[in-house]
Amino acid sequence: MAAASQQLAILRRTGLVTSRREGATVLYRLTTPEVADLLTVARSILGTLLTDRARLLDELRGEGGSTHPQL
Repeated sequence: MAAASQQLAILRRTGLVTSRREGATVLYRLTTPEVADLLTVARSILGTLLTDRARLLDELRGEGGSTHPQL
């Protein structure tokens, strides 16, 4: 939970979210709808990068089963 709190504090400082307190609860809101679009695009890009890296790793592991290149 502490990590989420730190991330939300960073988002608040950068102006991507606003916060308000209701009793013991802190409510966060995106500053604009475009922030949600930005996060959706970022997730897509990161997902593609991770998939590509995983595919490359699988290909490398499949070549000869050795971690050392053959000469």
